[in-house]
Amino acid sequence: MSPHITIDHAHQLSELIKQAISTSVLVAHKNVQYQIEQEQVVLTGIVNSYYAKQLAQESVSRIQGVRQVHNRLTVTPDQRGQPAFSTH
Repeated sequence: MSPHITIDHAHQLSELIKQAISTSVLVAHKNVQYQIEQEQVVLTGIVNSYYAKQLAQESVSRIQGVRQVHNRLTVTPDQRGQPAFSTH
């Protein structure tokens, strides 16, 4: 049976994750979201390098209370200021 986390613990965990993601120079201000399910964190969004993707995962996995990180970040390199996605 998996341990359940309380709402207060979930809020604290959420704040720690937000801080870990935002303090990374390569990941800060990027399109990264996360969801917490029990002691598992799912990362989604877009980063501009595989290094930033790995850095986000490592930053979150070091947080006490996180058992597993599912890294579903998409890597889309910036190309001289061009939008990451085209509407065409």
